[in-house]
Amino acid sequence: MSIRKGIILPSRARALALFAAALVTCAVIAFASPAFAATYDPLNVIPYDTWRASSSMSAADIQSFLDAQEGPLKTYRTGYYHDPTPLDSSGPVYHSTMKTAAQIIWDAAHAWNLNPKVILATLQKEQSLLTTSNSANAARLVKAMGCGVYGAIDPATGLTTNRSPGFGHQIWDGARVLSTYEITYHWVSGMSKAVTAYKYVDATRTVDGVVQHYQKRVSYTKTIVPKNASTFALYTYTPYYPQKLVWDVYVRYFGDPQTPARMRPVYRFKSRITGSLYYTMSEGTRYTMISTQSHDWSYDGTVFTVDASSTTNIAPLYRVLNTKYHVYFYTTSAAKRDSLLKIRPVTWHSSGTVGLVSKTGTVGARPVYQLENKRTHAFMLTTSWSTKTALTSGTGATNWYRGVYFSLGSSPATTTPVGP
Repeated sequence: MSIRKGIILPSRARALALFAAALVTCAVIAFASPAFAATYDPLNVIPYDTWRASSSMSAADIQSFLDAQEGPLKTYRTGYYHDPTPLDSSGPVYHSTMKTAAQIIWDAAHAWNLNPKVILATLQKEQSLLTTSNSANAARLVKAMGCGVYGAIDPATGLTTNRSPGFGHQIWDGARVLSTYEITYHWVSGMSKAVTAYKYVDATRTVDGVVQHYQKRVSYTKTIVPKNASTFALYTYTPYYPQKLVWDVYVRYFGDPQTPARMRPVYRFKSRITGSLYYTMSEGTRYTMISTQSHDWSYDGTVFTVDASSTTNIAPLYRVLNTKYHVYFYTTSAAKRDSLLKIRPVTWHSSGTVGLVSKTGTVGARPVYQLENKRTHAFMLTTSWSTKTALTSGTGATNWYRGVYFSLGSSPATTTPVGP
């Protein structure tokens, strides 16, 4: 007997579960290449504040993310789901209004105060729904989160029953149990948990009369002490050690989960044609540009982060396009932006905002320097003094230094994440 997602499994169901897990593992290993392996801790897979960051993605961000993937969720719609307003407490029902997969994921994330990135990572871990696009998708969607999939055996068929059939039901129940395991099991710091682990032992076998020595993979029960409620929930949901697969998926798509949830990344893209640098804090824009504009823009990753909890980061960072040089200019001054748009309306076009930052001179804030490339006139933003010095000093300088254009405020204390 073993436990999966809080459900007792007979030996046959456990074998099926292990076989399915092996298939998913093979699918993920094919693309997973974690960039932050040094930070992986099997007892602290995802910090609690990251776990509870239910606002880390908007419904539009989720849709943009799915649009960038190969799986079926980008176009999936269904009328069978839980409606949180008001809650279909008796279970999911058919609604006259169809909802997208992105909206269903967002609804569940907010209803259960769970990071939608955790839900997306679980969809890939369980059924490879971000990367797999083939005729088997219908079967994968029915058990999308792997929640309650390996339940009781149907005496008529001898097969295990799916206690939460359907994509909408899977998303809702998967988010619910992941979010509430800490309450269901009365988790407290220092609580131990028994999970299944694997090791290799020396073994022999006889093939055509010849004795062969080999390493045999065997399972055993391992007792662990998760460092937080979120890691405890992961091991309760899937009681196998270590929980590396879901971490690999999370890192591949969303970066290091150990980064505090309040620190919002600023992403940079570089034009392959003009060398212009485009900065954004929008997850949706990032996913869209990577998936649809990679021929024009190369992705440079995260260049710095903004503390969303800081009360000093309240100034919009405006982005303005210079149509003469085809480069973007950045400023926190609405007057400067308006002046450019008014005096030279043909040359300058408004391009929205990057996000909220601090005005220059804010006490305790980190300065951000703006440089202008002498050849392409591209504007670079950097928090690195050494980068600024290297690019703007000496006779071989490639950039002009344009000063400290804004700052990044920080919060001395963080708010305790709210539970389910």
